[in-house]
Amino acid sequence: MGDVNRARAVVFSGLLGFLGCGSAGTPPSASRPAPTAVAMVTPAVAVASAEPVAMAPPPPENPIVVRARLEVERGVTYDAAWFAIGYPNGDPQPDRGVCTDVVIRSYRTTGFDFQQRVHEDILKRPAAYKTVRRPDRHIDHRRVAPMLTYLRAYATALPKTFDADSYALASWEPGDIVVWGFRPCPACTPDHVGIVSDRKGPRGVPLVIHNVGPKPSEDDRLDTWTVLGHFRSK
Repeated sequence: MGDVNRARAVVFSGLLGFLGCGSAGTPPSASRPAPTAVAMVTPAVAVASAEPVAMAPPPPENPIVVRARLEVERGVTYDAAWFAIGYPNGDPQPDRGVCTDVVIRSYRTTGFDFQQRVHEDILKRPAAYKTVRRPDRHIDHRRVAPMLTYLRAYATALPKTFDADSYALASWEPGDIVVWGFRPCPACTPDHVGIVSDRKGPRGVPLVIHNVGPKPSEDDRLDTWTVLGHFRSK
């Protein structure tokens, strides 16, 4: 009977070792491979998988750029005709406009009305506006030369160059205003204006949103013409 009991005890002990992983019946650690590697790796994986991943929020959209891009999406027809419009905040028909209307409409999203600002400044400083013979609140602000005169007097003037890897290139920010002349200086005249985009072309130079006809566009043309001014509203 003693031999039988000892045999039963050995079998019972073996069953505990098989069924009771980590239980009181587990054989001593010397009788099985030490689970050192598993014990070290498993907690690390568990902690890493439980850690939340912090996602950076997208940068806020520039309202000036968003509104300028709307001119492109609407396919506004280039039309430089004189229109009778209201005052202040007067505007031609929404499907009509010129390059200055891209800027005017975009900046009105910030509460800034070029029509009123330019007209009041013409009345205040008529000698500064050499291309304006008689003040006309319907059209003066929609011409590039008076807009440039106003910007030079009241906006923050910024670098007019955009060489790669330079401080000047980094100074071009979304929503900035750029004024061009189609001819090189000294024969240059203020001919065109647009808004700096929040997107860049393959060269790393910001795109511009503008209406040079027949429709507005957003493209890689910042250095296509002579830059007469680069401005940011104060």
